[in-house]
Amino acid sequence: MPSAANEPLELTADELKRLTRRSRYAAQARVLEHLGIPHHRHPIDGMAIVSRDAARAALAKATNQPGDGREEASNGLNWSKRA
Repeated sequence: MPSAANEPLELTADELKRLTRRSRYAAQARVLEHLGIPHHRHPIDGMAIVSRDAARAALAKATNQPGDGREEASNGLNWSKRA
């Protein structure tokens, strides 16, 4: 695994597949939109281009903050209304 200093600015194709669980570019874009991860489509092949920092920030926000469909229990656990 590359160190943080050697990581590419954008997610690799394999990382996008693992994150979205989709292999087709249009399906990946739909999942990224659902997750709130900003992305652009490559003008030649349509592949999603996702900034590594933007993906980390969006995923951290989605998993660490109560509210917006999440409620924090008295024991500190976050219970999502979604399955």
